[in-house]
Amino acid sequence: MLWLIENIDSLDPEAVLALLPRLSPARREKTLRYKVQPPKLQSILAELLLRYALKQESGIRELPEIAVEEKGKPFFPAHPELHFNLSHCKTAVACALDLSPVGVDVQEIRFDESGEVYPRSSLMRGIYSEAEKAWVLAGETEVEQERRFIAVWTCKEAYGKAIGEGILYPLTEFSFLPRQEVWKQLDFSFQTRRRGESYLTLCAQEPLAIQTVSFSELTAPTAKPDAEEQNREDPRNTNREEKILCLT
Repeated sequence: MLWLIENIDSLDPEAVLALLPRLSPARREKTLRYKVQPPKLQSILAELLLRYALKQESGIRELPEIAVEEKGKPFFPAHPELHFNLSHCKTAVACALDLSPVGVDVQEIRFDESGEVYPRSSLMRGIYSEAEKAWVLAGETEVEQERRFIAVWTCKEAYGKAIGEGILYPLTEFSFLPRQEVWKQLDFSFQTRRRGESYLTLCAQEPLAIQTVSFSELTAPTAKPDAEEQNREDPRNTNREEKILCLT
């Protein structure tokens, strides 16, 4: 399942920082190394979301030890059957948890102080295939090109995380063109989701349900026995109200 907490930029920063004592020593140390506030808040919420997901899906109430593979992929030595992945940006934190390899990436469009989009399409050389570059540059405005750039990049990141390679695999060898919300490629299922100007791609063996978690649920002293069914999203349901990324 994919667990997601959204609109984190609207949370009270002090309320999030107050949760530092709940973190594992390693995560707390990592969080305190950040010099600015936004990544600190994202780091705190990421571990709390992982803890919540483990309780809800597997009944694991204490965070297991986390080790890291040679290329940086985290795993649970005591629970090799569980695969997880985390991602966060200014507006959202995501946690994928499954019995098969998973990868998730969430990004948002960046704007400068004047409100103009900060274009990254110039960074495509050497990391985007010719088909990907053509699709990105076919966007009619800078904002549309940036949307397409991020849509492709989240696919690349999510896939690299799922296979345990990060971005060390040949990035131009495959073309990710996310023109629909769910599709199959490279023996994986890809799900791409858009909320406002943030984009998320999930890469898993099969489509996963999406569970949205509120801050109050995440920080409750005792997690509920099961997540609220009304928040579950069937990846096969195309009649959802939220805006799904489907660029053509």
